[in-house]
Amino acid sequence: MLTWTERILSVPVRTAAVREFLRELSAKSWGDLNGVLATLNDGQLVREALAYWLDNEWITQAPSSPVTALVGPNYSRELTVRRFCGEEEEAELGEATPDTPPSSQKEGEGSADEDQ
Repeated sequence: MLTWTERILSVPVRTAAVREFLRELSAKSWGDLNGVLATLNDGQLVREALAYWLDNEWITQAPSSPVTALVGPNYSRELTVRRFCGEEEEAELGEATPDTPPSSQKEGEGSADEDQ
């Protein structure tokens, strides 16, 4: 059985929804919680992810709207999608940026200009 972290990161549309949610939080200091949770589309997964984000104080629910999340006191723009989804720090060491996978995972890829 997959962990809640794996259940998000193994499904590209779920990962993309979390990435977009983090972008909203960074850009506006609030995000559409309803949108990301609807994309996760799994009640247990939603409860686990939301509890993790709230426990880490990365988000808080807006008092005027339960479907809006505000940045919490521990939120950082340096927070990666993988860390936000519960992956431990050691697993991120090879990650180039929060939005790109490590280059070592895509060996052999590169532009034609690099070979010349």
